[in-house]
Amino acid sequence: MTGETSSLAATLRPRLGAIAGIVFGLIGTLASLQLPLGTSRLLGPGAVPLLLSLAMTGLSLALLVKPGSDEAEADEEDGGLHGAAMVALVALMIGAFALLLTWLGFIVAGTALMYGLYAIGEEKPVSAKALLRAVLTALAAYLLFVVALSVNMPAGTLWGY
Repeated sequence: MTGETSSLAATLRPRLGAIAGIVFGLIGTLASLQLPLGTSRLLGPGAVPLLLSLAMTGLSLALLVKPGSDEAEADEEDGGLHGAAMVALVALMIGAFALLLTWLGFIVAGTALMYGLYAIGEEKPVSAKALLRAVLTALAAYLLFVVALSVNMPAGTLWGY
């Protein structure tokens, strides 16, 4: 009986992850449509999130149709954060970013999101290196989108804008 249960779990796990990816991709798509998309010459703040959300939905659909190889055994051996827990944590962080973007603004919300992603990558919840990388990444994104491409990013209502 135990062998059947673990076999069923191994079969369902990639499909459940794919379904979660589809759901979060569709949520991201709907959320990005709330922002101006802009034109082909001057992209708005919703254009890139829309493309990324559609890509996430499409890749998740592909994973639902043809799941990848089973890596559950390798994930359990090294003791790190993997699989469904990693997807859930990253999805929660992106959701928090989307909710806080208009209130905190792009720089602060982007720095917080990048800090969380870098901290996960380093497997340390508190890291000066992750903070430095997050600040530099947010600054680079600001320079690229706002300065170089003239894309209007939310400044944040918390700061009076």
